[in-house]
Amino acid sequence: MADKKIRQLVFLIFCFVSCAVLVVILTTEGETKVQSENKVVYAGIPFFNNVPALKSFFNRMVYFIRSNVINGKFIIGLLIFPAVYCSYKLIKYPCMKSQHNHSPYEYSAGGKISFSEGELQKYIEEKVKQRTRELELDNEARKREITKKRHSETGNLQLRLNHLNCLYGLSELMEQPQMSLHQVFEKAPDLIRQAYEHPEKMSIGINFDGIHYKSGNFEKSEISQYTDIKIDGRKAGGITVYYLGPEAHENKNIFTSEQSDLLHAVSARLASFADQKKGADRLKLFRYLIDQSNDCIFLIEPKWGRLLDVNDMACQTLGYTRDELLAMSIKAIEHSFSEETSWQRLLSKLEVEKDILTEGTYTRKDGSSFFVEISFNYIQQGKDEYLLALARDISERKEAERQQAELIGKLKQSNHEVEKVNQELKDFAYIVSHDLKAPLRGIKTLADWLSTDYADAFDEDGKKQMNLLLSRVGRMHDLIEGILQYSRAGQVYDESNWVDLTQLIPDVIDMLAPPDDMSITVECRLPTVYCDKTRISQVFQNLISNSIKYMNKKNGKIKVDCIEEEECWKFSIADNGPGIEKKHFDRIFRMFQTLTPKDEFESTGVGLTVTRKIVSLYGGEIWLESEVGKGTTFFFTLPKRQKEQINDKLASHTAC
Repeated sequence: MADKKIRQLVFLIFCFVSCAVLVVILTTEGETKVQSENKVVYAGIPFFNNVPALKSFFNRMVYFIRSNVINGKFIIGLLIFPAVYCSYKLIKYPCMKSQHNHSPYEYSAGGKISFSEGELQKYIEEKVKQRTRELELDNEARKREITKKRHSETGNLQLRLNHLNCLYGLSELMEQPQMSLHQVFEKAPDLIRQAYEHPEKMSIGINFDGIHYKSGNFEKSEISQYTDIKIDGRKAGGITVYYLGPEAHENKNIFTSEQSDLLHAVSARLASFADQKKGADRLKLFRYLIDQSNDCIFLIEPKWGRLLDVNDMACQTLGYTRDELLAMSIKAIEHSFSEETSWQRLLSKLEVEKDILTEGTYTRKDGSSFFVEISFNYIQQGKDEYLLALARDISERKEAERQQAELIGKLKQSNHEVEKVNQELKDFAYIVSHDLKAPLRGIKTLADWLSTDYADAFDEDGKKQMNLLLSRVGRMHDLIEGILQYSRAGQVYDESNWVDLTQLIPDVIDMLAPPDDMSITVECRLPTVYCDKTRISQVFQNLISNSIKYMNKKNGKIKVDCIEEEECWKFSIADNGPGIEKKHFDRIFRMFQTLTPKDEFESTGVGLTVTRKIVSLYGGEIWLESEVGKGTTFFFTLPKRQKEQINDKLASHTAC
């Protein structure tokens, strides 16, 4: 082997020198001169210039070549290649070595190889041993390589088998009908861990919808592998694999691309299963809601009207089983679709409007019929077309509408009678205002004339009687005015507007002119309400004047206050007067009722009755709280409504 390498080295050196000579010759730019006999040949090559014999020989050869064969470049190239070929033969056939190497064979004069006696067999044995050794070494190397590849491929096959077992195990879990989504995610971490080459060095954590699932040996480490769990492009969770081996801090490339592919495959399967499970749960929930609906729901094939699906309420209402209904057409249930033209008109209308609300009559299995309100909706899923019909039993509503129509007729008649009564009330008010007040004014005028002109003719008893007469006439006048006020309180005027009570109350107090020793205070800023200014003034005037009239103490105090509640304003008028017993709370709101003799306090007993009627007219309430000897507080409320609602309330009072 060493001789072979030496021969190869000699061959390479010879090739390099030959090429160098060829390059030098072909690139020589020196001047060549030739001189025959006395001529000297010079070829600009420094190496040959130093050796006279070679210089003379080479110059003559160059001169001959350049003179006769196109400057000699082609011939020199032809000379180089045979030399290279001979060197190659020297390397290929070691038998050509000289006798100095003691070779067992030598070349004869004819060029044939001849062996020494007894040496041929020895040479052949040595060559066989050498070749056998080489083959043994090569065989051992190939065995080692095959064994290594076999171990590597066996490991890869086992790892792939583990991956397949993991995916198969997941599939088995997912195919079990009783297995819930939560149970699958609980078992998934340990399945994933067993898919790795060293399961004891791996821990798995899964996070899905905010819930964490862990393998039995769960522990975190610095080296981990992670992949997302995505449903419809939305991140719903992730899978994390932690490496727990002791060399974790030394090797940062523990995980392979195959393991990454496994995680992606597991993630995709879990996401698909979760999506399907949630979809199935939503479908079950949707089916449950449909069956629990109070409406009859039908899925209809448009062309022939065949029923494709119905809910439980449809079966209960019509008296058919689900299978019976699915073998029927909507035309057998709905009377108006008994003719084909009516069904086609509905379909044509649905193509334009997409949804229609109509009324019809359905027939039960026992032959009875009932009114329904039907909502038809056109649905298209790809190339398939459906009609969704929601039918509601409106028999009770139809009966209520019939009764309502009867009541409306009666109400119209009652309104006519009410209008007649209202007209009579107006006529009565007119009579009271004109026919009763006119003679009363005459009596008062006559009494005043007698008291003035015949004052000297009356004794003390006569004067007393005349004063009593004048007092009775004044009381009668006030009574007639109270009746007029009460009759007007229920009438509607178009004078409602926004009234600022903070500005109104001082005007009311000034008009009442309370005594100097009595104080009337407003405790807070009063709101602005939508009402008739005259009416609301009358309410405050009646309540404050009662407190002034019946005050039995010096330095009397009256307080006006307001509290805002959720739906109304709550007003109060409080005094420190004599108070009212609880048994009289209802009586004081009745017509012409007073708690003191009318000869002591001039009162008609109409003021509080009118006040309650006005407060009620605006949808409020009035009541009082009192303690005898300490005072009384009247409360009333006014709703915080928009003016349209108040106008409706006023209109309803007018109708009554």
